[in-house]
Amino acid sequence: MVVPGFLKDERAAEGLPMRIMVTVIVFGVILSLIGKAAFDFIGEAKEKKLMGELDMIEKRAAVMYGQGGARDTGNPGDLSGTMESVRVKIPDNAAFVVFGEMPGVAADARTDNVYYYVLNNGRMQAKSSIARFTRTVLYPGEYELTLELVRYNNGTFVEIKGG
Repeated sequence: MVVPGFLKDERAAEGLPMRIMVTVIVFGVILSLIGKAAFDFIGEAKEKKLMGELDMIEKRAAVMYGQGGARDTGNPGDLSGTMESVRVKIPDNAAFVVFGEMPGVAADARTDNVYYYVLNNGRMQAKSSIARFTRTVLYPGEYELTLELVRYNNGTFVEIKGG
C-alpha cells in the first residue's frame, strides 16, 4: 500500500526552512519594488502639481504682459498699472523656483523671460515665457502673490511680490 508509506515520509520537511527563506526573500523584493514605484508615483504627482502652479503664474503674467498698461517706476506719481493676485502652493519636493533668470548664467537681459524649478533630488526643469520677469525666488510653501506690470528704464516686466 502506497498511501501509508507516503504519510510517513519526512524528507519534505527537511527542505521546508529553505522554501520559507526563498518565499520571504521573494516577498521582500516584491514589497521593495512596490514601495519604490509608489514613491516615484507620489514624486511625479507633486511635480505635476508644481508645474500646474507655475503654468498658472506664467499664463496670467503673459496675459498681463500682452495687454500692456505698465506702471512707470521712474514716475512716483504714476499709480496706474496692471495688478493681479494669485494664490499658489509650492510643494515640498521643490528645492526652489526662480523667475526671471537662467540657471547657471550671469544676469542677462535676454534671460529674464525664463523661469525654472529645482527639485530636492537635483532634477531641474526650465521654461520660457513671452512675459519678462523681475528676478524672484520662491521656496516650498503657500504664497499670496501679487503680479504687477511695471516699466523700468530697460523695459517692461512682470514683478512678482508677496509672501
